[in-house]
Amino acid sequence: MVSAKTAVALRAMAGDEPLELQVSGHCMSPFLDSGGRVLILRRALYLPGDIVAFRRGDDRLLIHRALGYTLSRHGLRLMAKGDRLAREDEPVPLSSIVGRVVASQGRPWRASCRQRGTSLLVFVGTLLRRSIRRWASATSS
Repeated sequence: MVSAKTAVALRAMAGDEPLELQVSGHCMSPFLDSGGRVLILRRALYLPGDIVAFRRGDDRLLIHRALGYTLSRHGLRLMAKGDRLAREDEPVPLSSIVGRVVASQGRPWRASCRQRGTSLLVFVGTLLRRSIRRWASATSS
């Protein structure tokens, strides 16, 4: 569990130099396996396809793939999803993002064009599904 205060400290640390974290779980395999180590670095902008570390509302620190941004009455939020998960995460405020993976298992890493494109397609599909659900519920009322 990661408190809001700890997440702020991690984010600050990841801004100065890469922060090393150990992965737990399999939602990002085969890219990231449980027990693997990643380096996280804070960036000003996270693009679709980047793998980002962020604090979720239940105080868990997750490492998932960025899909895109949504705008709500609470401001700009990042939508992400674990590669092996069926559903995307609830959008998180930008202040909850610790940073993005810049190395995995000691090797530099950057999202490929294919990973970025796939992430964008997942994001657009998610937005379309949400819009259709809203439209369907509005017309049935």
